[in-house]
Amino acid sequence: MLKRLVCFIFFVVPVNLLADQFQDLHPLLPKGTQLSYQVFNPASNTTITKQQSETLRTPASMQKLLTATAAKLQLGEDFTYQTTLEGEFTKIKNNAHRGDIRMRFVGDPTLSRSDISTMLNALKSLNIERIKGDFIINSAHFSGYQWSNGQPWNDLGVCYTSPSNAIIVNRNCVFGNLSVNASDGKKARLFIPDHEPVDISSDVDVVTSKQKAYTFCELELTRNSGNRYHLWGCMVPRKNALALSFAINDPFQYTQQIIAAELKRQGIKLEGDIILEQTHWPQVKQEVLVLHHSPKLDELLQIMMKKSDNLIADSLFKTVGASYFNNSGNFRNGAKAVKNILEKQGIDLQNAYIADGSGLSRHNLMSADLFMSVLNYVYKNDDKLNLLSTFAVAGVDGTMKYHRGLRGDLLKGKVIAKTGSMKGVANLLGVVESKQGPRLFVLMLNGYNLTEEDARSPSSRGVKAPKYRFEQAFFEQIMNE
Repeated sequence: MLKRLVCFIFFVVPVNLLADQFQDLHPLLPKGTQLSYQVFNPASNTTITKQQSETLRTPASMQKLLTATAAKLQLGEDFTYQTTLEGEFTKIKNNAHRGDIRMRFVGDPTLSRSDISTMLNALKSLNIERIKGDFIINSAHFSGYQWSNGQPWNDLGVCYTSPSNAIIVNRNCVFGNLSVNASDGKKARLFIPDHEPVDISSDVDVVTSKQKAYTFCELELTRNSGNRYHLWGCMVPRKNALALSFAINDPFQYTQQIIAAELKRQGIKLEGDIILEQTHWPQVKQEVLVLHHSPKLDELLQIMMKKSDNLIADSLFKTVGASYFNNSGNFRNGAKAVKNILEKQGIDLQNAYIADGSGLSRHNLMSADLFMSVLNYVYKNDDKLNLLSTFAVAGVDGTMKYHRGLRGDLLKGKVIAKTGSMKGVANLLGVVESKQGPRLFVLMLNGYNLTEEDARSPSSRGVKAPKYRFEQAFFEQIMNE
């Protein structure tokens, strides 16, 4: 009996001490920060420490782990997006196609204007120099909203929230820049490439830093109907032009104008109109005249996870919904499909709320425990899923290359993780190669905010920021367990 009691005490005391050591790190964070975490030993299948791990919090881009796992299970590693030009070979006569040509878009997040040009060139090589009908742009593969419920309205004009539509060209994004007008220095000068079919006006004042702060003036963007925008507000003088990116409001209108220009450039005469079709068309039998493949799923996941690519994530999310339910994909059936697919693998997401595949929505809710159940499954099935290789590596690549909370030789190359960041949110999950062996971790910081006085302090910036000091200490604790 004494021998059993001694063994019991020997086991419990170190675990409690370790939990206390993690809790000693909590004061490093600002008052009011909502903190959840769990550290897990996959070899012994035991939890090392946890804190409020059942509490639902905003996951941000950690949501992409769910999307990646479901996509790999449902779509398979050989999956590619297939964009097609469709018509009827029997209607090709005398260098013309006597009937409509249909371009079927399926949400390929990599499709570019150059790809469309190549496809139209291939169409012309079939002896089609004239289309005696309409050019139909079909977007029926996706339905519903282009943006998920719960995305902040003032983020919708920038390219990290480009619309997730079946129609995607050039990532539904237009680049430009804003510079100081050398002639008078009072107004900023906007540059947008001439080939971009968008209408962007500008009325931006150039002011001093003091004037900017005194008037509470910032650079603002108004999104109007179609692909029309207006820049206004203030900017301070700068040596180099300020890079800008504008998310397309209307993917059909944008693509319609690109196709019109590319048809003309290829020397293909269109007798009809370029029109939008948003429904499937079982009554019409057409053949694939030209086929374009995207990169395979594994390559897409490498970009999506390492660079935290929102457009790829939401497109895959809808594609999973379309595949699982054999219907047009949208945010609603994508969410249901992800839950069902993971539940079949023994992962019950219980009361988690899934609004999208990227994590951009503020409606998403997940807990550290739920994330750990997914992460543990991914870890134990890595031979089949090959998803750990998509995680960013501390100090090496992706969103972890310059992550300030994991700098230094102790952690470089020893932590692989998926980040999840937005205003007030700083999350991480992944694997640490500790001295005692691999450790899985989920770390969720929500409600992170500094007082104005603290924010002005030099100690609140760079590697000295409270969240980075906490992360550094948190991972050093795991390493030295």
